[in-house]
Amino acid sequence: MQFLNFTIIKLSIFLILGIITGFTIHLPLQAFFICLGFLFLSFCFSFLRARKKLFDDAFFGICTWSLIFCIGIATAYLHQPKNIPQHYINTKSTEAGIMQIRILETLKPNVYNEVYIAEVERIFSGKNPIKTTGKILLNISKDSIPLNIKPGTRLLAPNKPSDIAEPLNPYRFNYRRFMQKQKVEKQLSIDQVELQMLTYTTNRPLTHIANFRASLIEKLSKANFNKDELAIIQALLLGQKQDISKEVYEDYAAAGAIHILAISGLHVGVILLILNWLFKPLNLVKYGLFLKTVLLVSLMWGFAMLAGLSPSVVRAVTMFSFIAIGMQLRRKTSALNSLFISLFILLLVNPYFIFQVGFQLSYLAVFAIVSLHPKLFKLWQPKFKITRYFWGLLCVSIAAQIGVLPLSLFYFHQFPSLFFLSNLVVLPVLGLILGLGILVIILTHFNILPNALADAYGNLIGLMNQFITWVAGKEEFVFTNIHFSIWQSLSAYLLILFFIFLIYRKSFRSFILFLCGIILLQSSMIFSRIQNSSSESIVFHKPRKTMIGIKKHDKLELYHNLEAPVKNEIRLKDYKTGRNIRRLEEQVIPNILLAGKTSVLIIDSSAVYKLNDFKPQIVLLRDSPKINLERLITHLNPMLIIADGSNYHSYVSRWAKTARKQKARFHHTGKNGAFRISTEP
Repeated sequence: MQFLNFTIIKLSIFLILGIITGFTIHLPLQAFFICLGFLFLSFCFSFLRARKKLFDDAFFGICTWSLIFCIGIATAYLHQPKNIPQHYINTKSTEAGIMQIRILETLKPNVYNEVYIAEVERIFSGKNPIKTTGKILLNISKDSIPLNIKPGTRLLAPNKPSDIAEPLNPYRFNYRRFMQKQKVEKQLSIDQVELQMLTYTTNRPLTHIANFRASLIEKLSKANFNKDELAIIQALLLGQKQDISKEVYEDYAAAGAIHILAISGLHVGVILLILNWLFKPLNLVKYGLFLKTVLLVSLMWGFAMLAGLSPSVVRAVTMFSFIAIGMQLRRKTSALNSLFISLFILLLVNPYFIFQVGFQLSYLAVFAIVSLHPKLFKLWQPKFKITRYFWGLLCVSIAAQIGVLPLSLFYFHQFPSLFFLSNLVVLPVLGLILGLGILVIILTHFNILPNALADAYGNLIGLMNQFITWVAGKEEFVFTNIHFSIWQSLSAYLLILFFIFLIYRKSFRSFILFLCGIILLQSSMIFSRIQNSSSESIVFHKPRKTMIGIKKHDKLELYHNLEAPVKNEIRLKDYKTGRNIRRLEEQVIPNILLAGKTSVLIIDSSAVYKLNDFKPQIVLLRDSPKINLERLITHLNPMLIIADGSNYHSYVSRWAKTARKQKARFHHTGKNGAFRISTEP
């Protein structure tokens, strides 16, 4: 770890802590900025005082870390949409009005809608238009008339933004939270007839780059590539993954090669090596090193913009920009220094990067590679060059997997044990794939791509896809549905960090820290098991079906009327993983169900509920029973009435009105989500 500057690492850590605090805690604005100003003055005073001292000054250190921590809080505060006065969510208007929006990005369409990310520019309400800002998710219902909407297109649409829907069942992917971490607060769902396309578009550089990328994709689609080959080419070279089929994506994930599809440090590093080799003759020219550095940095950032400026791409290009400058200045630079400098700068520019999964994984992977690879590689010194090359690749793969494993288990709940095999085969040819791919892109742009080259490149991508599919087919080596909580993930990273300290500084203190890391990880596992040992009953939301679960420790009794196999039910799969359920028993739906001390009367289409002296605490309505709900409430007086997803919406609407009139609690799973009943004594 020579050339390592621990100051930038400490600065980055305090900045991260400040950003997390700023997103988590709401502080009084005026008092906070007064405190920030006081800290800045204290920092200036301590800096001048420290210059006159011979030894390190603790007061200067405290002022510095406190100031950076508060800068992190301020950065998070200033970037949140609710704190931006011009943001459209803060625009108050008594009239609905019209919204002028500009298309920023085209997303993958769903079954019913074309989907875009747009920027709200103005809201026309009343006499004067209101200038606004902020991203919005635009859903345009599909029609027989194809849309010709590209990035930069300006549209007029009704000003009726709504909240992005949250998942209706527990432990499902929260798309609303995901979009909020992209600074997208609301969505706009409209029909094509409600749109008016404006004749003028924006002339911003990123818009031109997005349209240039779209034209490249259109030209590539006319070449001799099949659908899967074209989707992989778009992902590898243009950063566009929306056309990758679900099957291909799952194969890459199961094979432990998903990182290949996301442009990151691996791709940018290969491109830097290729460009450095191409521009090597400039070393012999006067001022050639300066010109070479400018070209390298400019081309890498051009590639980043062409790839859509995703967080992982921005991170990689920022870090390799520092490395490229160091290479040309003939100065040794620590990769960790470059890594943390890029982290510090990017989080200051956009603190929302900290929530991006790709951003987190790419930084952790690079940190692990830089820290662990040298030590792993020294464990064995092969005599032959080819053996040493593949041993180095294996060490890189193992180090990267160690770095991303806890977070991968937390987010994706699976571990591909054959990741090393995928990397040993794919990584050696990745340079060839990227180099040929850049050539294919250039020739495609000028419409001079030879069919022979297109066929050869398509066959190369096809062979890679076939190999990944073969590895993914070894299902016995892919461990899925692994429960791993956030506390287990954090304690695992502390253990990895203490292990790195131990292998670099073999001391009693490092050994004690490593033992503490093991105890923390074990404690988090025990805590997770205790937390998931609680029992509960749950009424899931499933359109046109009924699913009721009773969880007891690590077993789930499922009462359902599903036609498809239970193992294919994604709602149940997520719940089992989230609650660490290992056993499942299927049951027929009864008329009366006892959930702990809570009695549940289930009324189906037969509409039978008059039972002798039985007063249930909860009534569950399913399969649209034709009942008089007012009479039922009077007769049974239940604490709660639940309508699941198997009922007609018209029935549910009528029942909700009756329940309000009778002042009875009513819960519709299609609106309020799954209902959970604690069955703890």
